[in-house]
Amino acid sequence: MALANGPFSHLRFRVVTAVPVTVAVLAGSAHDAFAFEAEVDATTAAQAYALSSPWGSMMIKRRRAIQTLALGLYHIGTNPEPGGPDLSVRVRMRLDADYGIDWEETAYSETSGRFVPGLAKDPVELMYGYVEGRNFARGLLAFRAGRQYLIDSLGFWSFDGGLVRLTTPVFFRVEGYGGLEQRGGLPLSTPRFEQNGIWRGDREGFAPVAYPQFLNASIAPAYGFALESAGVSFIHSRLDYRKVENRGDAVVAFYPDPATGGYATINETRVSSERLGYAIDASAQDIGGAKGGLVYDFLNGFFSSFYAGLDCYPTRHLTVGADYDYFRPTFDGDSIFNVFASGPMRTITARTAWDADDFDVALSGGTRLFYTEGDPTNPSALSDWLANASGRYRWSSGAAGVRALLERGDRGRREGADITGEKHFMGGRWLALARTSLYDFRDDLRPDRGATSFGYVIGGGFRPYDSTRLLLEWEHDMNRIVGQRYRILALLNLTVTR
Repeated sequence: MALANGPFSHLRFRVVTAVPVTVAVLAGSAHDAFAFEAEVDATTAAQAYALSSPWGSMMIKRRRAIQTLALGLYHIGTNPEPGGPDLSVRVRMRLDADYGIDWEETAYSETSGRFVPGLAKDPVELMYGYVEGRNFARGLLAFRAGRQYLIDSLGFWSFDGGLVRLTTPVFFRVEGYGGLEQRGGLPLSTPRFEQNGIWRGDREGFAPVAYPQFLNASIAPAYGFALESAGVSFIHSRLDYRKVENRGDAVVAFYPDPATGGYATINETRVSSERLGYAIDASAQDIGGAKGGLVYDFLNGFFSSFYAGLDCYPTRHLTVGADYDYFRPTFDGDSIFNVFASGPMRTITARTAWDADDFDVALSGGTRLFYTEGDPTNPSALSDWLANASGRYRWSSGAAGVRALLERGDRGRREGADITGEKHFMGGRWLALARTSLYDFRDDLRPDRGATSFGYVIGGGFRPYDSTRLLLEWEHDMNRIVGQRYRILALLNLTVTR
């Protein structure tokens, strides 16, 4: 093999899947007296990559394995009728292991220069796991209990708790929920759903004065409600309110007390985030549509985002639109970033797209304005010009596409393009794919960090059964800053229904 003495010569994978055991349990537990439909879905992804450090010649090697396993049980104990009561259970687990992490990076030591607080070699996450009921009380009541996601005008969020939804006969529904926000450092949890600007995890075994910026994770009570339109097809709106509280110790000054040598902390219930959001969209068939939304942040006392968009359909294949987006960053109530000034970002774009049976083309362009620190009464603004173009041609056994972007402004530029293609063989059982890209970027604040980057990907896939898909990719990227970078990705997806 060409890789025998290359950058991956010492890389090994350890990938485990529990799908066969789970399927066997399901097959043995189902019987006629307790009817349900079951689905098991598992994805195993293994990747190895190597790259040179931008700060030296050291080669960084990583070996990662990601395993997800999902179980769904539907129509439990019932023979559902359209619009009738329905009970289901859904669970998905994730193992995100990195076997290239050295023990020094995860073992705390007062003298270690490589230890990273909160870093785990093989964390296990419960992505979601809940019981759901629909169409109870003559179709008026629905509920969920367990770990669940919310996607609403306030964004993407996860919590452990309960949710109740009441659909009224007068075109609106009411939703209320409460529980604990999912946070890193707690069992089977991830920090990706927390507010920005904070670093939390498990501080067990740490010296009290070590890493004061790394806060010990504690439970975060949360609750909210929503009012949403229902039963009207041409317009939809939703009003959301959510409040999350912080518990546990938080450092209030990052310099030690001369008398005690420790850091001043607070330990009381306080606001992590409190926001109100509203979103609305309307559409008229064959004519166009409009959408808009905003979010108000009570902790900071300002609108953190609002947007508006308009689409028109001059013909069956053509769409013309424009968008306006305003964003101002917000942070967790315990974050030190709340004491610094922040400015908003505004983006205005126009776009058009042509979508035919075998090809599509899309164009967009606009400007983005950044407001910088300075005189609060007369802030200065920097601007970027934005342009994007893409096209794709499809035929019965494959597709080919091209995409290009151009971003130029007061602080630098980024421009380039990539070309992709894929081809199916033997009725879709085999797949070949390729991609190549060329990009150039310059940063006027750091002229030495500009470079031209070239990369390519080649890969193939095999589908032995309708329920099984395998994919293998090789990626090679290069530029003058990081030198040569390599990555191998192997993916196995299995879905079983019963």
